[in-house]
Amino acid sequence: MKFACKLPDDQGTVIEFRRSSFWGSVSIRANDEVVFKMSAFNPLTHFSLSLTRKYEFSIPGSSPRQVCIVKERPLLLAGFRSNRYRVSFNGLDIEEFVGL
Repeated sequence: MKFACKLPDDQGTVIEFRRSSFWGSVSIRANDEVVFKMSAFNPLTHFSLSLTRKYEFSIPGSSPRQVCIVKERPLLLAGFRSNRYRVSFNGLDIEEFVGL
């Protein structure tokens, strides 16, 4: 799953999210700088009993900028169905994406 969204801030920050559905690795970039990374070698990337996973990080700058990406997977046949990704900025939902 790959998507990009522009944050409603003064700097015009662009968030790029990439997750390998095969390996499970996650990489999140803000203006081409890595702000969050989860390796495929970490066992917690592959096994979880929860249907949601949060990726939370802050972007350095003059004002506090908190970003949270929540991945929601379906209960049945989760590996074969689309996941829902919600992006929030400083507590406000800004975009939603659906994909594997």
